[in-house]
Amino acid sequence: MSDDDDRLPSFERVLFPAAALELCLVQVKFPPLARFGESGYLSALKEALGEEYPLASSEQAMNIIVTPRGVTSAPGGDLLRFTSIDSTWSVVLSHESVSLETRHYSNIDEFAARFGTILRQVETHLHPRYQLRFGLRYVNEFRHPRGDSYDGWRALLNPDLLEGPQDVVGGAVEQTISELRIRRADGILLLRHGFLSGTTVAPVGRKPPKTGPFYLLDLDYYDETAAEFDPDPGRRMQTYNGFMYNVFRWCIGDGELYRALGGQT
Repeated sequence: MSDDDDRLPSFERVLFPAAALELCLVQVKFPPLARFGESGYLSALKEALGEEYPLASSEQAMNIIVTPRGVTSAPGGDLLRFTSIDSTWSVVLSHESVSLETRHYSNIDEFAARFGTILRQVETHLHPRYQLRFGLRYVNEFRHPRGDSYDGWRALLNPDLLEGPQDVVGGAVEQTISELRIRRADGILLLRHGFLSGTTVAPVGRKPPKTGPFYLLDLDYYDETAAEFDPDPGRRMQTYNGFMYNVFRWCIGDGELYRALGGQT
């Protein structure tokens, strides 16, 4: 544990049966590949990815934007998506990044092993020399019977997370969003949280988007230091994950929400 972590408690690992994790994502960005759109350039990589992720599709990225006015979306660039046959894992490839995402996260060991295999395939077939960004992200959307109002969440979450002027101003809080960017020795932690309605995660397949009030806890840990392309991300993913887990546990506390997620006191 680094000096940065001195004030953050360390929590025992708990597997939450009713976890509110809507999306888990790990990504490496690299300088744009000039030949990405060239016919046949991706054939070998597509074949390699197809062994584990055989459902291939083309799509346009949708950037989810959380602002004081609410949750909106904006179109992004073209992507290639390769999905496992059970639709639980997806590799997303663009001309400047490769990502692995899942909505059925089990543990960091499996996640890191899968992403390492993907990066080695990218290295073999596309030969990127450098990486510009590495990031690990967990998007939680908490929904609870007492969560229809902001006051309900003030009782469910760590009160230090929700400090603000509400008691002084008065009235009923309809929506909040806060973004905290913290530079640490090994990267930057971006913590977004707030009382919102709907969802920040686009549904897959034909599932309708979730509706109703929820509390967002979006943890994004990343490093934008330019470096040689690293096909073995396991150690960094383990380190980032360990710190983010402690932040997550500090945010939810050990009370009613902790028990609702399946934790035991």
